[in-house]
Formats: sequence, structure tokens, C-alpha cells
Amino acid sequence: MCKNTIITLMNEDEVKVLVDDPDYKIFGTKLEGLFVFERKLYKDERGFYQEFARTPAIENVLGRKLEIKQWALSYNNPGVLRGIHAEPQDKVLTPMSGKIFIAVVDIRPESSTFGQYQTFNFDLTDPYTPKKSIIISKGLGNSFLTLGDSPVEYFYAVSEIYNPNGTKKAIRWNDPDLKIPWPEQPKIMSEDDKNKHPFLRDLFPEKFK
Repeated sequence: MCKNTIITLMNEDEVKVLVDDPDYKIFGTKLEGLFVFERKLYKDERGFYQEFARTPAIENVLGRKLEIKQWALSYNNPGVLRGIHAEPQDKVLTPMSGKIFIAVVDIRPESSTFGQYQTFNFDLTDPYTPKKSIIISKGLGNSFLTLGDSPVEYFYAVSEIYNPNGTKKAIRWNDPDLKIPWPEQPKIMSEDDKNKHPFLRDLFPEKFK
């Protein structure tokens, strides 16, 4: 990725440019179905304009249709950790402000990268920093931690309307098999995220024999 990107990956050798358009780029990662969408920001004395995403471009890299059915905004205080959650929906996630650490985990037992993760660091403390999105295919677990002293706004566009009684999978944020390198100790979590979710080997014991 370009040197002035706001996204820092754990290993930049794990990403590659899939689409290089004058107005946007799409990067692939080591996890199948996980992409980064980078768009151009146009600014002048009035402010700026920037796209969020282009569905046809995302469909081209996914290799299938993507229908967005729900949009949501998540506001998170400093030190908040959410996840690791894997709902049965595709997600286009766009951090809007503050500093945030994101970890996406492959918990699909049929996947060749099962048990692996990709991490991202976003710094959006300058409002003129171009926004970038992460495209997360259904079945991948996503999580994030708000860093520093500022809150983070996080925009979601998803392919299915959220159902609190649906078939969501979730695993513990500090799973000892994953060893995700969280840069700060979380200060605020839901009780489920903190203590109630199973570890990955509890969900799929056959993968750890």
C-alpha cells in the first residue's frame, strides 16, 4: 500500500492491489473475502467530498452480488473494545474519526486460513484524512479497539438487517490460540465480549486435534 496510507497492516506483504482506478483502489489481504477500499478525497476551500464505496466494484472482487440492506453508525468512547463477532452478513465498515485498531479473524472452519487474522491501524484524528473501508465477507469475525483519548465513529453498511436473535458466532477477544497483539488494554467491554464468548477451540474442537 502507498506510504501515506492511513492503514497500517501487521505485514504489508500480505496485501496486494486488485483494482487500481484513478478514483479508487481495492486491496486484497491474506484472508479470502477481506478487502480494503481506498477512495480519493476532493477538497477545496468549502471542505471536501468523498465516496464511501461502489457496490459494482466490490461485487467484482467478491465474485458475487452484494445487496446492502442496513446502514448504521457506532459511537465508541476511548478504550472500548467490541468483538470478535461474525454475523451472517457481508459488511462494509468505515471508521470516521479518532484512532482505532481493527482485527479480523477467519473463523470459517472450511477456510484454508482458518484461525488466522489480519490487523489494521486507522488514524483519523485529522478530519481531512481520506476515509477507507474494510470489506468483510460473511463468516469472518471482526473486532475493534478505540485507541487514545478520543472517541471513534464507525459506519456500517451490511447485507442483512441485524437480528439480535440470529445465528451470530463470537469468540473471546483474548483467545490464547489467536494471540492478537492488542496495542492497549481495553477499558470498556460488554459482559458478553469480556467473559461469555467461547474460545475458538471450544467452537471448533476438531480443528485443534
